[in-house]
Amino acid sequence: MPPFVVGAYASLPQGRETQDNYYDLLGSQPWIDGIEIPFPGDLAESSDRVRMIGRLPKHWRNNTVTAIPGTIRHVWADPNFGLASPDGHGRRAALAFFEQLRDSLDDFVQRRGSQDVRFVEIHTAPTRIASRAAMAASLRDLSRLDWSGAKLVIEHCDKYIDGQQPEKGFLPIEDEIAICREAGIGLTVNWGRSVVEGRRAQAAVDHIAAAAEAGVLAGLMFSGAGPMETQYGYGWIDGHLPMNPDEPTSLMDAAAIESAMKAARVQDKPLAYLGAKVCVPEGASLQERVDYLAHIHDAARAERIGA
Repeated sequence: MPPFVVGAYASLPQGRETQDNYYDLLGSQPWIDGIEIPFPGDLAESSDRVRMIGRLPKHWRNNTVTAIPGTIRHVWADPNFGLASPDGHGRRAALAFFEQLRDSLDDFVQRRGSQDVRFVEIHTAPTRIASRAAMAASLRDLSRLDWSGAKLVIEHCDKYIDGQQPEKGFLPIEDEIAICREAGIGLTVNWGRSVVEGRRAQAAVDHIAAAAEAGVLAGLMFSGAGPMETQYGYGWIDGHLPMNPDEPTSLMDAAAIESAMKAARVQDKPLAYLGAKVCVPEGASLQERVDYLAHIHDAARAERIGA
């Protein structure tokens, strides 16, 4: 089974001491191989990086960094912001943002004393106006930078669809697959974001299969999604719902995870990483938070055992 990465920041409890205890509990799980670290988030300032290094178990050697929190924050402030922006100013601003990420990553790696970040997840913003040509140009620019041994990977978000309210509204996965093949990098599919786009569980399978058939599927992250309003937000929110039955309205159940894992096996080479990122009820205990993630891991593992 590929290294299993958890997006723990989505299920993080309140309070620094409780958060530290949560990381300790996650670190004691033999099935967790790394974490998805949000940028800016836990890498924003030197003090944040020092704190994260203290929380990160030494044996977690397969961490990733996701740029989606900072990307979305910038898109909200400037709708032209993004690596795939046809607007020159917006694209340059995005490149400057990723230079900041690169610098923070370098400092993180130096302070930690080892290179334990394998991938940096980038995204094809902005909403509605994203350009395949602009994204390809940005990747050429980013490829000239030193990423401290980490590899860039495009994480697919929902594409822009006329008449449908987007959560992200970035490039179609077909364009991202073509860009990845041209640039020689991988693509990560987030189950929930593909389902938010297609409004059905099969959309995630279709996206995974398309990337696998093209030979560019690097990662597969499991977050749930569904049509109904829940404690996690409105229907079809990119809200990282737990799997069903932990969240009964989620379309992501054990059968859906099995179908996604089978679709990924279309590709000859194995996934570079697999993972889960879910929100949890506010009052969940630390063990319950871990269990929500473990249920996804166990469903994915069960499919691999039965393969």
